[in-house]
This record gives sequence, structure tokens and C-alpha cells, in this order.
Amino acid sequence: MKLPRLFPLLALLLVSGLASAQEAPAEPAQVPAGSLTPPPLVGAPDPDVPPPPDVPPEEVPTRTSVTPEALPSVKAAPPAKDPVPRVAVEVLSGTAGGVVGATILGSVGYLLGSATVGCDECLVMAVAGAAAGGIIGIPVGTYAGGRFMGGRGRVGPTVAGSMVGWGATFLALTLVNSGGSEAPPAVNAALFILPVVGASAGFELSHGKVWRLEAAMQSAPAPSVQVMPVATYTSKGPQLGLMGSF
Repeated sequence: MKLPRLFPLLALLLVSGLASAQEAPAEPAQVPAGSLTPPPLVGAPDPDVPPPPDVPPEEVPTRTSVTPEALPSVKAAPPAKDPVPRVAVEVLSGTAGGVVGATILGSVGYLLGSATVGCDECLVMAVAGAAAGGIIGIPVGTYAGGRFMGGRGRVGPTVAGSMVGWGATFLALTLVNSGGSEAPPAVNAALFILPVVGASAGFELSHGKVWRLEAAMQSAPAPSVQVMPVATYTSKGPQLGLMGSF
């Protein structure tokens, strides 16, 4: 039989399996204690790109501020001037106009009276002429002085203010000279400044109204109309027309 030959072979296999089972398992590889970190990556400079030039601080351009009046959608309103110098010139020119007018027309009245009705009535003509000259000369002088100083007043309000001043003068003369006692001549003469003040007030009131209207017109957007030709093609053929915007 072949069995006795198989026993030595089986025994040899068993002995070799036991020997391999008794071997110690392989230990895993250990990392060394001192691990090295990689150096940081630094990009190399590009040789083709030059470095930026050094600009001094004083040569750095600064941003300029733009005023609202410089914008295209905002229009500057006319500047308001100080009214005190203009009013002073109006009062002086109104007073001068009244004096000149009264002198000229008073002299004309005196000459006409002396040539027609005689010297007995020439003084009445002179007084009437002087009053007419003062009534005309005060608003004319006030208006001329205001316009010379750049005012925008009107003639009508100036004349109306002067008339109000004349009414106040006659009323004040009546009141101060009533009661059987007359006021000093200086007081009576000072009351004739009221027509000048009234004329200046009328001029300034109309000036303020005109100035506000001009400022409102300049601040309002100006209407614009744009018209352009339009060409198109429809089922009826080419068509031409106009397209507008406002």
C-alpha cells in the first residue's frame, strides 16, 4: 500500500506550518521623531514686468470737488446783493430828484406867473410848479438810483410808493400843526422825506418780486423738444414719419 509513504510527507507539512505560525508579526514602519516641514513657496519675480515707479506724495493727483452749480442739471440762481447800499443810493437820488424837479418847475412857474398874471400871483404859480416838480422828481430819481445800483424794480410801484408817502406827509403835517400850535420848521421839513421813503419801498418791493421770479425761472428745467425722422417698412410698403419727445 502507498499509505506508509504519505505519513512522512504529512508530518513534514505539519512541522513547517507550525514553524510559520510561531513567527512574530512584522512591525509597522515608524516615522522618525524629528519630522521636517517643507519651506514656504515664494513665487519668483517676473523679469518682464517693471516695478511701479515711486510717486512723491505731492505729485499724487487729488480729486477736485464739483459745486452743484457746475452740474448740467442744476442752474445757479442769481446772487442776492446787499440791499443797504442800493437803498442808500435810492434815498439820495430820490431826494436830489425832488429838489431838482421842484427847483426847475418852480422857476418855470414863477416866470410864467410873472409874465401872465403879474408878480402878485407869481408866487402861487411858483409853489404849484415846485410841488409838481417834487412829485415827479422823487420817483424818477429813486428809480434811476435803484437801476444804477443793479436793482430790478418797476416804475409803477415806485410812483405808487411815492404817492403813499405824500399822503403820509400831508396827514402828519396836519396832525403836528393842529391844536393851535405849530410844529418847528425842522419837523415840518423832515416830514417831506416820507415820499422818498415810500418811493424806495415801492422800488424794493417790486425788485424782490422780480428777483424771485427770475430765480424760479432759472432753477426750473428748460423744456426741450426733439424731433427725428423714422423710416419703417410695412405691408403697404416703406413708410416715413417723424418721432418727437418733449
